[in-house]
Amino acid sequence: MSDLEIGKKMVEEMELEPFLDEYAAVTGRKLEVLGRSERPDFICRRGREPYLGLELVKVIEDPISRQWEEILNGSVDVDPLDTAIHLQEAVYRKEDKRKIPGWRCPARTILVLQLMEAPAEEVGRYLDIQILDEMSATGFLEIWAADYTVFEPYGTVELLGIKPRKWRGIHRHRLYGTKPYG
Repeated sequence: MSDLEIGKKMVEEMELEPFLDEYAAVTGRKLEVLGRSERPDFICRRGREPYLGLELVKVIEDPISRQWEEILNGSVDVDPLDTAIHLQEAVYRKEDKRKIPGWRCPARTILVLQLMEAPAEEVGRYLDIQILDEMSATGFLEIWAADYTVFEPYGTVELLGIKPRKWRGIHRHRLYGTKPYG
């Protein structure tokens, strides 16, 4: 494994922690990471259940388009609608990969879509019932969008549940309403 790949895995592990904490707070179910994998990114266990896969996917603007927007406009305005479209595309790309032989726990994988540029609450406004149902028809056990835009001020993420239905919708992070930055 190259230094770049090792660095990527280390970042994934650091980014996974706030999701795991918030997931436990929202669902009341703790995920224990047993190890790293490639397809999916992590193998986990939830209580006495069989092993689970956990796949992290960053939902971001195309880096080249983003760079040009910053050069031409001096800043980058991320449209939540564009992010919602990128989120939906990411689900279908990962669904295609999940079906390829060699994916561990293919029927028991949790997909976590990391929103790095637009808040989950704003993105969620563009995900109507039909789109949510369509994404839920994929073979993932659970699908969550994790809002990392609140990570810097609060040290946590906010979750938007997509699948299963019982967790569907925005779940305020456990520090919501408190003073940011401690």
